[in-house]
Amino acid sequence: MADCKNIVVSAVEKILIAPLGASKSEATDLGFTGDTVTFTSAVTYNEVRVDQRLGIVRRVPTEASYTLAIPLNEITIDNLAYGLGVEFDASGYASIAQERYFQLWIETKGPVVEAGGAKYNRSIYIPKLSVGGTAEIGFSRTDKQTDNLECTIVNCEDTGIFQVVDSEESGS
Repeated sequence: MADCKNIVVSAVEKILIAPLGASKSEATDLGFTGDTVTFTSAVTYNEVRVDQRLGIVRRVPTEASYTLAIPLNEITIDNLAYGLGVEFDASGYASIAQERYFQLWIETKGPVVEAGGAKYNRSIYIPKLSVGGTAEIGFSRTDKQTDNLECTIVNCEDTGIFQVVDSEESGS
């Protein structure tokens, strides 16, 4: 079985971000996105070999890192701050921020269903991530301005890396 390296989430309707510990109702909408969000994993394995076998008998994961890329199409002052890992003061001057942790909600349309079946909404919740420090911002006279927000997902012992919840649309 091959290892999954990228998961692309499309049909994104809304992405909400909030400081760690805040409720979803206190979250800020990141605005219009480039429609796809990409989760990437990098797992390092130790391959166990024994004298009695010619091949590998087991692969034990020894290190893992998970990242999230969100193409933002609204270059707001808040989105710039998240993407660059800075804080802006009231006069617009930026200073490097201490590492901050956030939680993120990605809301999409749910899985495709057969004709006449129920329709679902899908919510992906990431309980802890670090934002900023790596940003790719493109400014152009003729093209749209974009900010590719890079995040590092932090594993939480009690909640894991992320949670996916499907709920039936009301009125279906």
